[in-house]
Amino acid sequence: MTVKTEISIAQMAQMILDGAKKRGIKDVKVVASQSRNVSTVFRKGIVDKVQESTRRDVSVHLYENGRYSASTSNDFRPEAMDRFLDSAVTLTRAMEKDPYRELTDPSLYKGRKEMDLKLYDKAVAVFSPQQRNDLAKEAEAAAMIAAGDLAISAEASMETQTASAVQLHSNGFEGRESGTQAWLFAEISLKDEGDRRPSGWEVLGSRFAADIINPSAIGRQAVDRALLKLKSKKIETQKCPMIVENRAVSRLLGGLLSATSGRSLQQKRSFLETFEGKQIASPAFSVIDNPFIESGFGSRLFDSEGIAAKEMPIIENGVFKNFFIDTYYGKKLGRRPTTGGSSNLLISPGTKSLSELVADVSNGILVRGFIGGNSNSTTGDFSLGVYGTRIENGQLTDAVSELNISGNHKDIWQKLSQVGSDPWKYSATLAPSLLFDEIQFSGN
Repeated sequence: MTVKTEISIAQMAQMILDGAKKRGIKDVKVVASQSRNVSTVFRKGIVDKVQESTRRDVSVHLYENGRYSASTSNDFRPEAMDRFLDSAVTLTRAMEKDPYRELTDPSLYKGRKEMDLKLYDKAVAVFSPQQRNDLAKEAEAAAMIAAGDLAISAEASMETQTASAVQLHSNGFEGRESGTQAWLFAEISLKDEGDRRPSGWEVLGSRFAADIINPSAIGRQAVDRALLKLKSKKIETQKCPMIVENRAVSRLLGGLLSATSGRSLQQKRSFLETFEGKQIASPAFSVIDNPFIESGFGSRLFDSEGIAAKEMPIIENGVFKNFFIDTYYGKKLGRRPTTGGSSNLLISPGTKSLSELVADVSNGILVRGFIGGNSNSTTGDFSLGVYGTRIENGQLTDAVSELNISGNHKDIWQKLSQVGSDPWKYSATLAPSLLFDEIQFSGN
């Protein structure tokens, strides 16, 4: 009897690289990866949904005299790979020339750190269905009990993710990475005045299974978040201080950072084009791209082009410092690439807790979340719906909703006066709560 041996992603990456070179392509990048995601969702005390997805694929990027193509396949059979490579090479040679399409400069591979970022936990990889069921069930039940008669419906999910990849370049780069993630999530909807159904959610995430504990607390905290929206009121249009809670900051920050890509810079779609080395924000505001945070959700030793990871200031004491520039747009701009995209974005924290920031405000709004809206990376203009809690005499009072803030990123970040000490942990953007002076709120 013949026993079939599964080809590993490392073997497949090398086979594709060798096969492309044998077909006359000198500059080649190959990424072979595999992943497994499993989630269990509980509603009404029973399993509502179980999903599992597994994936193995390989992508090949071919560069030949200014011609470039990227192709992907998930069929690892040798005969299928031959057809895949033949097709990829034919496609490449049929493309129009683009003189800026080149494989990453090998000098950018140098300086790569050799360290364990603690991104992989075998216990997550072998997480059992029963473990997922028990955690989700307990979180959902706790939410329903905490909400009592106010509960409409609750849902809790437990998801585990494992992934690994091998990246090879024909000009000498070789990189391997593996990671795991575990996420417990709970959400609940409550009865409110009229037909309103305010909802709240809570999440717990980690690279390590041992950190996913106390699911009942996650369920209860989801209810606490929903209760903060009960009996929300409309308020009059006014200008007042605004605190943005840590978990909501990334939405506002995203509008600012949308203008930091090499693509937006090259295409004249970045309002930051003229701000390099200039003040764009309050001196209290610093944002660092830090790929070396242990167990961080964006941590890495190299980026998707093989560029060695390094810490990079984006905004330093309010001064805009760096764009995210990959090889392609670096060539177009005549600049040395930095990196094609962010890893972990760390807003340098201050010394005050959220409650201490609130105590500093006599009359203002604590923004707990944003709804809808838009942000223009070319002009910096933005408009966002908000909900949250009113602050009166340094105390949190009524829930408020149906508010809107609008303005320009070149202005609003100048109004940042204090940075909290409470970075949001469950994201690759580690943002603390932020206090802004005199923001215009549109209400009644």
